[in-house]
Amino acid sequence: SKDIKEVTSGIDVSKGKLDLCVMNQSGIVAQAEFINDLSGVKKVFELLIENKCYDAAIESTGPYWYGVYDYLTEHGINVMLVNPAKAKSHLLNKSDRLDGASLATLLMINQLSPSFVPDKDLRKLKRLTRMRASLTEMKTAIKNQTTAVVSTFSPELLSLFSDAFGKSGKELLYKIANGEKITGLSEEKMKRLQEIISNAFQKLDPWIIQFALSMISEIEEKVKELDDAIASMIQSMPKIRKYVDLLLTISGIGLETAQAIAAEIGDISRFSTSGKLVRYSGLNPTYKQSGSVKVYGKLEKAGPPYLRRMLYQAAQVMAFFGPDEFKNYYTHLINRFGSKGYTVAIVSLARKLLRVIWAMLTDESEFIDQKTALAESKRRRIAKRAEKFNPG
Repeated sequence: SKDIKEVTSGIDVSKGKLDLCVMNQSGIVAQAEFINDLSGVKKVFELLIENKCYDAAIESTGPYWYGVYDYLTEHGINVMLVNPAKAKSHLLNKSDRLDGASLATLLMINQLSPSFVPDKDLRKLKRLTRMRASLTEMKTAIKNQTTAVVSTFSPELLSLFSDAFGKSGKELLYKIANGEKITGLSEEKMKRLQEIISNAFQKLDPWIIQFALSMISEIEEKVKELDDAIASMIQSMPKIRKYVDLLLTISGIGLETAQAIAAEIGDISRFSTSGKLVRYSGLNPTYKQSGSVKVYGKLEKAGPPYLRRMLYQAAQVMAFFGPDEFKNYYTHLINRFGSKGYTVAIVSLARKLLRVIWAMLTDESEFIDQKTALAESKRRRIAKRAEKFNPG
């Protein structure tokens, strides 16, 4: 049949190895296992050419497919990247492992749908924005641990400052831990601090505090470097730069959030409807239907967790400080579900935000209720960061 390919292959990609299976319409013609490195990919290519196979399917498993995909496509092989969950829906037994033979078979009978393949620049940008998110989480974890250490000294100490880990807060902690003279506080704060110190449970360990504060400062410096690198890269990517410019017109979205969302979406044209983008993000709830009744459950969480996290964080900001459209929607949901429905309200707000983002990026339109001066200020900050970046 013209709908069936003559020769196909499936490559089961894992961290350490590549399992290759080449098939024709009579069955398996070649099978081999190679190391997942350049030498292994070259051997895969040689075996494909030897069997006149120019079509291959691989799973999108973590970052392990990048090198295989790039090498084979650059050398003339038609590589289809597939979502393993979608591919397994075609298997009779859904618990079976999706190996090279299964991939080759499904590719031969045209039962696979290709996944979106980000280009090398977009992949690099995603790595940078995700690394930034990881560093921010690490800093938060260290702050929480430091708070616990300080609380054994006195639970009230950190309440003296609006930001205990800001410049003045860190200086104060360091001085208290090292028994140094403290200056620059108001008379009222100084009196309260002396009371706290005199009633402390134990001595504040200077080494732990110094170590934690130095770690926080170091992470903050690395985040600044990443910010400059991300901004520089975005300036060189016209489509992503356009997306970021549009996203910054939403007053509740900051630079880092706009950059991360644009990187995770990649190309809005691959989502024909806002619903498909919502489903990709994993923000849509699962549901069971009995007759005409739908019972909704937990979120699918099928897409990239970094995109969900950024949208959730943005929704939290917009619930209280965003445009009226979002604040009013959040208030409506809280009135409906009560204070216990906070998470439901924020997730619903995140879905609403994502639908707005889809419309804006698809139509290349700015947010209607934007604060123009604020958006321009954020764009200038990105430009300054890009200018500062020095890869050397």
